Amino acid sequence: MIQCLELDDMEHIRQWRNASLDTLRTPFPLTREQQEAWYRDEICNRNSRSRFWAIVDTNNLLVGYGGIENIQWENSIAEISLLIAPEYQKNGYGSTAAKEIIAYGFQDMGLHTIYGECYCSNPAFGFWANLASSYVILPRRKYLHGHFVDSMYFTIIRPDV
Repeated sequence: MIQCLELDDMEHIRQWRNASLDTLRTPFPLTREQQEAWYRDEICNRNSRSRFWAIVDTNNLLVGYGGIENIQWENSIAEISLLIAPEYQKNGYGSTAAKEIIAYGFQDMGLHTIYGECYCSNPAFGFWANLASSYVILPRRKYLHGHFVDSMYFTIIRPDV
């Protein structure tokens, strides 16, 4: 289930994020101050081009976060982002959250296309490939551990468009 992110969630998210640098575009760890600034500048800003939520289990325990970012209202498109805590991966939280985020993007935000990028070295590659309406492989998208890795650039199309 997705719900509002709180400032108290940021330290957990920062730790998960910093432990997953190989899967992220930004290849450096964030400090507590940088993570809190992101919360203030993106989550609390009504004019932000991002909408993020906490992902919680049935006991309301934070297990990840995800959202829609790089929103282009004029083109009715945005990018999906999702990070599940390592100890909660492969338990269905990502699938449930992705479906909720996509539904929110299409139904509540009026988006027609949601896109994303997943590096081929990311264990979540198959997850995104199965969820995508279509995808292409882009060569040499991230320099990782001394060599370049490809990525999958995918789209999810609103079903009624």
